[in-house]
Amino acid sequence: MEPARGPGAANLGSALFVVLAVLTLAAFAVTRAARAGDDLVNTVELSPELEPGGEADVRFTLAEPDDAVDVLIIDGNPGSVRGVVLSLELGASLDAGPQALTWDGVGDDGEPVPPGLYALRVILGEQGRDILPPGRIRVPGPGEGG
Repeated sequence: MEPARGPGAANLGSALFVVLAVLTLAAFAVTRAARAGDDLVNTVELSPELEPGGEADVRFTLAEPDDAVDVLIIDGNPGSVRGVVLSLELGASLDAGPQALTWDGVGDDGEPVPPGLYALRVILGEQGRDILPPGRIRVPGPGEGG
């Protein structure tokens, strides 16, 4: 025989449902707030390939101004230690909004970089953020067409 359930059991079930719904919404809000920092650098556009003798476009938008921005080209090959190849900007003061830079395929040492994949890294000093947006620039080897 089943135990008798009164109106208190229904109220307890409703209360538990409300508590779970509130906790779910709170968890969503916390996750969204944590991911909002990823939106500091957005609408990233990288030239997919650096043509021999040409330049690659590096464009992104900053959501907030920052007075200590490092914009770097790094080794973007899978399994690499992501070493810095070129410092496009160091300690730059950048306003919020669109940013446009170019890269000619030359590293900080003044030499053309070897063939491979290269990525963008943006370090926002004031924000305390180090951002690796998606996308790669391919530098083809000799004789490889675009």
